[in-house]
Amino acid sequence: MAVVERPINGSWRRERRFVRPGGLVSRLLQVLTFGLMLLALMLVAERSFDIAGQKLNDWRYGFPRSATVVAYVGHGDERVMPTWIQALNLNGQISVLVAPGGDVEQLQVLQGPYLVGLNSQYEVARPAVRDVNSDGHVDLLVTVRGEILIYINEDGTFRPISAEERANLIEEGYEV
Repeated sequence: MAVVERPINGSWRRERRFVRPGGLVSRLLQVLTFGLMLLALMLVAERSFDIAGQKLNDWRYGFPRSATVVAYVGHGDERVMPTWIQALNLNGQISVLVAPGGDVEQLQVLQGPYLVGLNSQYEVARPAVRDVNSDGHVDLLVTVRGEILIYINEDGTFRPISAEERANLIEEGYEV
């Protein structure tokens, strides 16, 4: 006697019926869930990029933030060494240190603006030199938050630009 296996009801497979949720409410829940997940992902990515940018600036500019430029500006630096200029952000107060000819005994401190706002202590003040008023002497420009602070090179020192001089430069087409 042999054992024979035969299907019941003539089929080897069981029928599986998947209940598919249909309808508008189910689709709206899916779209809402996807939208919330996408929003959460965007918030996490934005915060991650902010933190990464801040860490990159920590490595690049240190804390407190500082940036340096070395240039010949005509403050007794023609024969010795170039002038060392460092823009510094100390808890939102911008200061510019100028060592003419690299001589720290003649160090000049130029006071800049006080930055107001969230994370103002993390802003970088970037110095540059350029002859702005076409007098043959390079002037000092400090860029902070997209604004340019101008210090005029006059009588062996830098002084802040006056409102009248700023207006004249704007009329000439400079973006200051």
